[in-house]
Amino acid sequence: MHQRPGFRHLDPRCPLPQRLALVLLWLALATACGREQQDSGAMAGMAPNTWGTLHRDAGGDWHRQQHAGIAFDRRRGQLLLFGSDTHGRDWDNRLHRFDPARPGWSRLGEPVPARLYRIDDDGIPVAGDGDPWPWAMHTFDTIVYDPTQDTLVVAAVPLHNPARKGFDQEIRHPTWIHHLETGTWSTLPSPASFFGGSAAYDRARDTIVAYRNGVWELGPERREWRKAMSGSHHSIHHTMVYDSRRGELVVFGDRGDSRDIWVYTPGETAGEAGRWERRDPDGDDCPADQHFPVDYSEEDDVFVLVLDEGSERQPHRAVTCIYDPRDNRYHRIDGAELPAQGMNYMMVYDPRDRRFLLVTGNHATPISVHALRLDLQRLGIR
Repeated sequence: MHQRPGFRHLDPRCPLPQRLALVLLWLALATACGREQQDSGAMAGMAPNTWGTLHRDAGGDWHRQQHAGIAFDRRRGQLLLFGSDTHGRDWDNRLHRFDPARPGWSRLGEPVPARLYRIDDDGIPVAGDGDPWPWAMHTFDTIVYDPTQDTLVVAAVPLHNPARKGFDQEIRHPTWIHHLETGTWSTLPSPASFFGGSAAYDRARDTIVAYRNGVWELGPERREWRKAMSGSHHSIHHTMVYDSRRGELVVFGDRGDSRDIWVYTPGETAGEAGRWERRDPDGDDCPADQHFPVDYSEEDDVFVLVLDEGSERQPHRAVTCIYDPRDNRYHRIDGAELPAQGMNYMMVYDPRDRRFLLVTGNHATPISVHALRLDLQRLGIR
């Protein structure tokens, strides 16, 4: 029978300092092993088709920002949060990471005070007096992990940051690129304002797609945005998700609340015009909403949505729904209710563990990470 190493396995002939070092090493490994087993055991014990709490940061010194966005770092299996409310409460321009394998938060840098905001010689707004760093800004659904370049692409612009009023010169808002390996930022010229819009990574074409007042695409060379289509079927507060089975970009929600789904089938190459299709799903009564969490599972071939019930000013709870693109139907998951979320773009699908990860919290409640694993057979969907 295999036995875990313990104190009685230490060779008494080993010098005392080395024995002490081995004991300390064993204790560290045992603690880490126990913690990992506890985490995996907690996830294994979670019932399918309901939300379980993976981590709660009760004593944290920061809060989830309602106007911030999320991306999933597929190389490291981590959540990436960037963005800020900037409405008098918080100018947070740090990058926050969450590692589901060893649940906990880490961050890059500290918030830069407004007095260190400036406009550089190229007209680009930068924070601090060192390497380029973006201003705090609303990001909504316009941050995307780029697996080819191993970067975080931030297509947002800081239109609601009041620091803009302190500068007379022309400001050229760029697309910000965060290089995850080095922790540095660089910029790319942006031909349009994607404020309040949405974005996603098109895996089949290795192209980043942004949607606001037209469809814009950043092709495999990552040199410039190309306009694929003019016009828009949405205002703001929508979310774009890539359907990797069909090669389509699916848009959910809109300002004023919407139950409709719009599907964009792109052209063959970046900048080539695609086509739009509006869908009005059948199925269960899933409420119309805006700025809500949604993502797609390629393994199950469904989208999961977390929608607020009630009015925008007084939602009383959030419900979890599935959108099945095979038959264009909504399915409501009973027993997967949550407190009302308000503005929340923070859900990703983790393909490593086949689970959806949702970040919740605000200035009044702690930031928490919840996990949901689907069992479509139990739901009677497949």
